[in-house]
Amino acid sequence: MDLDLNEAASERRVAAARVARDLASEDDLVTLLGVAKHGLGELFDGECTIQLGIAPHSMSGGEPEWIPSEGLRDEVMLGLSGPPSPDVVSERPGIVLVPHSDSGVCRAWVQFSEPRRVTVEELIIGDLFAQAFAIAVDRLVSQDLAAKREVQLREAVEGQKVIGQATGIMMERHRLTATVAFELLRVASQNRNIKLREIARRVIDTGEEPDRA
Repeated sequence: MDLDLNEAASERRVAAARVARDLASEDDLVTLLGVAKHGLGELFDGECTIQLGIAPHSMSGGEPEWIPSEGLRDEVMLGLSGPPSPDVVSERPGIVLVPHSDSGVCRAWVQFSEPRRVTVEELIIGDLFAQAFAIAVDRLVSQDLAAKREVQLREAVEGQKVIGQATGIMMERHRLTATVAFELLRVASQNRNIKLREIARRVIDTGEEPDRA
């Protein structure tokens, strides 16, 4: 049992290092969201949902507008709105990560397939990963005008919806996991020097494979 746990922990650290490297080198915000979403899903063996916060327009503060907010399941919305927990004893339905981001706010919820305990190592890796994601977002999002930042964040979320549809098509067509299907789209984007969202849109519109769409 200890050997299995050690092997799983080692694989998790390798996966975290790989995804962190991808976050640091990615130069497209839409692709970055996909890397974080599928990376967190892989790390915690669950389904990840990421929300970005748009700062309120008034100067009096207030809660940010979280996007996406429509079409999410109730348990996902509940998880996203909850506080991070260091609990490693109780079984839980998922884990929420809320890193600090200078360009705004972001948070991620990973829904487990069934309730389980979270290990200390998972909490540490998750926090480090989430902070690497926030740093990467700050690097790509314009720092000059709040209005421009808002446009960038909204466009990134909309782009992720398109990529999600194309990922679903590849999953159903080839019986792939979400992570593998996303990587097929991403590799095609890199090999052809075409933005990931454009590859995804072509797959949806033409039905062709990513390397030909």
